[in-house]
Amino acid sequence: MDLANLSVEILGGAIVGVSLGLMGAGGAILSIPIFTLMLGHGMGVAKFESLAVTGAIAAFSGVRAARAGSVDYLRFAAFALPGIAGTLAGGVIGKQLTPMVQAGIFAAFALISAWRMVFAKQPSDAAASEPSRMGLRTIALAAITGFLVGVLTGVIGVGGGFLLVPALVLISGLPMKRAAGTSLLVIAANCVFGLVSNALNSDHIFDRVAWEPVGIIAGCGIAGSVVGAHFASRIPVVLLRKLFAAMLVLVAIGVVLNEAGVFRRAAS
Repeated sequence: MDLANLSVEILGGAIVGVSLGLMGAGGAILSIPIFTLMLGHGMGVAKFESLAVTGAIAAFSGVRAARAGSVDYLRFAAFALPGIAGTLAGGVIGKQLTPMVQAGIFAAFALISAWRMVFAKQPSDAAASEPSRMGLRTIALAAITGFLVGVLTGVIGVGGGFLLVPALVLISGLPMKRAAGTSLLVIAANCVFGLVSNALNSDHIFDRVAWEPVGIIAGCGIAGSVVGAHFASRIPVVLLRKLFAAMLVLVAIGVVLNEAGVFRRAAS
């Protein structure tokens, strides 16, 4: 095994897991560049690999959050069920797009996420100390948001946590901690059906996936998520968001340049 690649897989997986543990978001948006920029995989395969990694980490973290009472199952259903339909539709849409277009959409999402991290007003527990009741308007908004996030998952392989967490707070009235926990289970569900959708719409995808790196990154990510959850309340949020936003900008630029062949590595 290439020692350099192994180091990338271990460190990259840990970073992805810490992000999910800290904020309930950031899984696929970081794991896709690990597979493309660092390991030299094509965008189509990297998307599938990222869904597998993010789904595994989010499921593990989501179960831990559920056991701690940090998951709202009604809101999970309101976002996840339409999201499943969205991921299935997104897989069909993604099949029609070239890898370069998918990379461009991914970069746009990363830049929007970076902007939100720094400039958008962030929800807090003060905004919702107790979950509000879900009326028909709230359910409709949750369903629309869940569906659109699901489409994004199916098209470019991201879980959409940066959209789900604020939506769970601002639309459905969840406290921040429960929003992050609920988001993890929604991400896990989207990733599972995103894998199904992409498998149905991609020829021989299972033969092209590098399962060993997927397993290593997912395993290290699960360990990292435990560390991230432990330090979630100890790290200054403003500093964390600024550092993460800077990373997202670099990731967006790198993924597009890589897909354009500027510094693509040969897959190993």
